[in-house]
Amino acid sequence: MTSLARVQIALLFYSCFCVVSFTAAVYAATLFPPLVPNAGLWIAALTAAGMFVGAPIAWLVGKALPREWHNPLVARQSPLAHEPAREI
Repeated sequence: MTSLARVQIALLFYSCFCVVSFTAAVYAATLFPPLVPNAGLWIAALTAAGMFVGAPIAWLVGKALPREWHNPLVARQSPLAHEPAREI
């Protein structure tokens, strides 16, 4: 697996993880009554904690994905077609 593919997968996972982390922080800070007076501080703190936790997890996920997921797409003839409709 190339390091570029690993970085791309890690960035994709990390961005999704940060969105989920921010959403969870907003829900936690606004639905838990003792946190409401300082909700902005709690949202920032929980989101930052999620970003620090998510970085190594994303890097490990990028490494753990199977090698066959990273192969480039190759045009091939469909097993249902007798002859290709165009040059491959």
